[in-house]
Amino acid sequence: MLALIDTSPTITEAYDTSTTEFSDYLDEVIAWFEGQHKDYATIDAEARACRHADSSLGFRVALKIAESRRILRNIDEPVTITLINPVYKEITRMQARADHPHGENSIYFKMSALQQLESLNPALSCRFYVIDDSCPEGSGKEAEHILEQHFPEAIASGKARVYHLSAAIDNRDPDLPAGLTHKNGSNRSVKGGATLFGMRKALNNGTAQGRHIIIDNDADLSIHPGQIGLLVEPILQQQAHSVAGSRRNEDSAALIGASRNTRGRLFIKVLQHLLPQLSKKINDTNRAFKAFSHDGLQRIIDHIGIYTFPYQIELLQACISEGVSLQRRGIAYIDSEAASTQQGDAITETYLQQVQQVAAIARRYNTIDPSDPLLHFLETIDEVQWQKIEHNPPDNIEALLP
Repeated sequence: MLALIDTSPTITEAYDTSTTEFSDYLDEVIAWFEGQHKDYATIDAEARACRHADSSLGFRVALKIAESRRILRNIDEPVTITLINPVYKEITRMQARADHPHGENSIYFKMSALQQLESLNPALSCRFYVIDDSCPEGSGKEAEHILEQHFPEAIASGKARVYHLSAAIDNRDPDLPAGLTHKNGSNRSVKGGATLFGMRKALNNGTAQGRHIIIDNDADLSIHPGQIGLLVEPILQQQAHSVAGSRRNEDSAALIGASRNTRGRLFIKVLQHLLPQLSKKINDTNRAFKAFSHDGLQRIIDHIGIYTFPYQIELLQACISEGVSLQRRGIAYIDSEAASTQQGDAITETYLQQVQQVAAIARRYNTIDPSDPLLHFLETIDEVQWQKIEHNPPDNIEALLP
């Protein structure tokens, strides 16, 4: 193991796990892992504890993928996995690194990764649904071009599909979430509407064979899709109907940008206060790498009323409130911050808007006393007040109260 850790490629950004160098290294780790008598958990614990722990990130990412593949190889019944991939201003990430300094070749890489997973087991079928979230730059059209050029059989068979949210709204598609509007409307999508639309398409398609598991995903490569097996295992073993990937478990392997850590701490404190049951159950609510059984998602999908970023939080809270069994799994996560579409002037929704939407979730799901003074305070403050709080956040959330 130490020799493999020593020869691991350097991992500093999400793209680094998509290179030929990492792919070759992954093959080495998989071959080594298959010859071990120890299980994944034991090996990963040893990697975290060894003297090389600071440089073991590449090895631990590869080990996660190796364990995922072991799980998928052992599937003994028909299973269909549908990966939901919303896109908005993501043409940069769809490009090859040779063509753009932030290119990740994301659509090509994900479709290729799903086909590799399929090749592990004839009982496994993988589908890839890309949803254009009314992108003004034509991200959906670019995704269609890439898939048609490189994966024509997947397009022809329906395993790869691209949906356009704006056209669906114009055509009153029956799978649209209730009340969803165009971007200039009051109930617009900021990732959430597109994801939920894709989930409804997956639920209502009718072509899934055997057990059907739907997984949400970000547009970048921050989470290598080769890890899908980690999420689906508890569902296949009938231990859960929903599984949330976590960057904060003891066995997680994460490289997170410093700015994301700083700006999220206050939000986490607010979340813990407003949604205490969820916060005790799930330690990473905002990560778009969650798996749902077909039946589990069907039970909660009509309850989801938020179509912006906190939709991820509502999906999880709905599971708890509606009795859909929920687990979490540690994942490997490598930040893709440089090309983020939610930084600086590009931010489409402020943290205060998100906080107030979490407050709305707390009220609708009755997670906190409706007379709670902090709940009322967060519902009524304005952006100027919130900015002052963000610049000087208190150690204790109750100190927010005047």
